[in-house]
Amino acid sequence: MKLLMKFIFNFILAAFCITAMLGPLTACDKDPEVIIETKIDTLIVIDTITVIDTLTLTDTVFQNLPDTVTTFILVRHAETTGSGSNPNLSVDGQARATRLSQMLDKVNLHAVYSSNFKRTSLTAQPTATAKGLTIITYDPTDPGNIAAQVLHNYPLGAVLIVGHSNTIPELLNVLVGSNTFPDISESEYDNLFIVHVSAIGDATVTHLKY
Repeated sequence: MKLLMKFIFNFILAAFCITAMLGPLTACDKDPEVIIETKIDTLIVIDTITVIDTLTLTDTVFQNLPDTVTTFILVRHAETTGSGSNPNLSVDGQARATRLSQMLDKVNLHAVYSSNFKRTSLTAQPTATAKGLTIITYDPTDPGNIAAQVLHNYPLGAVLIVGHSNTIPELLNVLVGSNTFPDISESEYDNLFIVHVSAIGDATVTHLKY
């Protein structure tokens, strides 16, 4: 009986905390950014009125991409050797690039974009090779142009874009229409953003760690 009462108390307490954090959601109200953390995933939902179940997010999110919007899959390049101004990937970086390709195995990618550096193109290459695609080089310093180009060329498709610790957040901010995302830490290489975009400023973002 004591265990049952404790369970009920914890359940009510958890429900109260969630309600306090999220507040009431209606069809006309837009909730501010919501961050939900699990042991393996972080989910960021922007300008939506529903919260996605994250329990099986890693295994299913790439298998259920909508075909009514453009999906941007954004990553920073993987770990580098740190040698020179245009370094290669390190052993860890090569492993991460392979892991990225494996994660995107079930995604019907229409294009793979990379900036004109070894660290980004080598991060993108395993995925491009697996999909039979040629990497498209883009200018990462002009996020507005690449956003418009992808939306025009792939209005209902999914694309992978590999960039840098400052340019990926800049592109994210263009897509969501607000200055929401700060630069990625120089020590972080495991961020992956899935952005469903109906139009510039009308987007939802799912943030994974891989």
